[in-house]
Amino acid sequence: MDEGQSFHSFLTSLPDRVDQVASFHFFPPRRATAVPDYDGPYADHLRTLGLVPYRHQALAFEVIAGGSDLVVATPTASGKSLVFQLPVIDASLSGGTSVMLYPTKALAQDQLGRLRDVAAALAVDGGAGHGASAIDTYDGDTPAELRVRVREGTRCVLTNPDMLHYGILPYHERWAGFLGRLTFLVIDELHAYRGVLGSHVANVVRRLLRMARRYGADPVVIAASATVGNPGEHGTRLTGRPNVVVSEDDAPSGPREFIVWRPPLLDGGERRRSANAEAAGLAAEFTRAGLRSIFFCNSRKSAELVRRYASQQLDPVEQLRIQSYRAGYTAEDRRLLESGFKNGDITTLTATSALELGMDIGGVDAVVMVGYPGSKMALWQRAGRAGRSGRRSLALLVPAADPLDEYYLNHPDLLVDGPVESAVADPFNSVIHPLHLACAAAEAPLARDEGLIAPWVDLEAVPGLVETRHGFEHRGRYPHRRVSIRGTGGTTVRLKDGTGTTLGTSDFAAALRDLHPGAVYLHKGETYVVADLDLERGIARLLPHIEDYYTQPRSETDIEVIAVGGPPSRALADGVMSEPPAGVHVGTVLVRHTVTGYVRKRYFTEAVLEERFLDLPEVSYQTQALWFEPHDLDGGPPLADMPGALHALEHTLIQLLPAFVLCERADIGGVSYPSYPATGSSAVFIYDGYPGGVGYARAGAAVFDAWLRAARDLLARCPCTAGCPRCVLSPKCGNGNQTLDKAAALVLATAFATRLAAGSPGRLSA
Repeated sequence: MDEGQSFHSFLTSLPDRVDQVASFHFFPPRRATAVPDYDGPYADHLRTLGLVPYRHQALAFEVIAGGSDLVVATPTASGKSLVFQLPVIDASLSGGTSVMLYPTKALAQDQLGRLRDVAAALAVDGGAGHGASAIDTYDGDTPAELRVRVREGTRCVLTNPDMLHYGILPYHERWAGFLGRLTFLVIDELHAYRGVLGSHVANVVRRLLRMARRYGADPVVIAASATVGNPGEHGTRLTGRPNVVVSEDDAPSGPREFIVWRPPLLDGGERRRSANAEAAGLAAEFTRAGLRSIFFCNSRKSAELVRRYASQQLDPVEQLRIQSYRAGYTAEDRRLLESGFKNGDITTLTATSALELGMDIGGVDAVVMVGYPGSKMALWQRAGRAGRSGRRSLALLVPAADPLDEYYLNHPDLLVDGPVESAVADPFNSVIHPLHLACAAAEAPLARDEGLIAPWVDLEAVPGLVETRHGFEHRGRYPHRRVSIRGTGGTTVRLKDGTGTTLGTSDFAAALRDLHPGAVYLHKGETYVVADLDLERGIARLLPHIEDYYTQPRSETDIEVIAVGGPPSRALADGVMSEPPAGVHVGTVLVRHTVTGYVRKRYFTEAVLEERFLDLPEVSYQTQALWFEPHDLDGGPPLADMPGALHALEHTLIQLLPAFVLCERADIGGVSYPSYPATGSSAVFIYDGYPGGVGYARAGAAVFDAWLRAARDLLARCPCTAGCPRCVLSPKCGNGNQTLDKAAALVLATAFATRLAAGSPGRLSA
């Protein structure tokens, strides 16, 4: 690539790259808006560091010094870290303490060095309590012999929600001195705490603030987030407290190009070249050109395949300059990769999100996303890794064969100009919240009127709680162990190999789906076949799998409506959830799910080798759902076509929900009924895939009009004839994508959208 040449010009000049640019957007360079005469809070520290704050940083410092909670939600490389580093170090110098919460241990370790460097530059004498020794991590990797020293001698602790829940709050008496001086709680990567994890973290954070108050402290919360649609509201859901949002970005930015890349059509226009193959060709070209680039892939397998396919197009010397980076590598290997990328020995990395959360690997010329990363928030966070040196940079999206990718391939303007998704978390989830109340009561007696408690909770009904003259106390064994911060609790199944070594764990429902006898299971890049699933002991026994096939489960799901409507939980009712349109309902449902069998399929050809039946227990749970009954529609599909129309529209809606609500497609489920037993009418249900629900269905109902229109437009634009992975096929379908009718689904979506626009109500299920 020539000096001064645009990335658009470079890409369109490549051989065999005709009509590949589906969309091009240029962001001109932006000069910083700084405050050169700043003399507000922390000004002395800034002068010591030789820094002039950007305007948004100066505003953030004023908010913090005024004692208000803060959420700073600005793009990558906008100086968010400095906003909390200076207050935390300043508090440490004056005897205060801070907790800094990170979603992973690796990210906390990565941030530790940076914070210590700033602290060392600001410390007058560098002695104990005034420099790097006052800052340390406290997590599962902290040796037992060092934990007392960290607890008693550290002013700033970097940790994660898991350690806060399991290793700090249950032993708060040992932390009394630290908690009594708690000045700041920093929640970095706020946007990562959503869904089930967000519901857990909201409870953990509120319990921490409760313990701090118990010991006489009232810390200010400083949260940093990528750009989301509701940063302040999401911060309030996690902390239970109001905050001030700073979202204007006054940092400088170099010229940036954003391109949506169109993989060419194959097989007469029915199928596109795979995103992996297309990205590999680009990776080879970028490596030859010496462009420092990261190819973000959505799975470990994809990251390895893109590197392998690209290497096959390069000579032996060039092959050394492209490497893959993902979870599962040793810490030593990952440090070597990071060092090689920084010094230029490696110019191209094919990576998973293991490289995404704030890891410092230096400036990058280009970021390529191999498949849409699931949300606009994630897309722009990854794109922000490029151009940190102020030079011209590129962000490029290679859409995969997926409805959400296809939607944005056809509407690329929405990626640049459309609203960013809102984060969803429900601290008052009906399953998760009582578990944390038991933990809170074990930490200190609960009073009936505490703000920690959801208004609908009957404390007498929470297992383990007993009312005493001090309040509600927990009687029984340590309740914290029964709470899985990364799940919904319940039975855990351990994965063991042939030697009896534990490889990992799975929750009960996932084990029935993915670890049934005969299932082919991928774990850390290795393929296993499940020899046995012992549900009583909670053990799945895995053996190495070398045969040329994989498995897909077959399942049946039924829905029973428990309650229609009703007020949303207080956390979701803070002025954000509008009512669904007439004919779309929200309520509590009972989901019954049974894995009935599985099929063996040949790799690559997808040929079905055999189908086997299973006798496994039913999984049932209450959750939140939305549903609609598109009966008696003017212009709707014929009655005979309704089963396929409903099923196909259900798939398309589920695949598109992440365009409107910040969720993963695996977080939601759906069922369609040509004749729902309770009413006799056709019905489509879309539900939260977690007991109690976390707010996805309710959030989807609030934007249902736009969501349905997006599904209609995708069905109309997809060039396939009978349905394909870009519109109606789903890899998660319980019956293997049988009974799908794309054409009828388009007719159904169009007719139902017309009814909703006219405000005609539908029948109310009960």
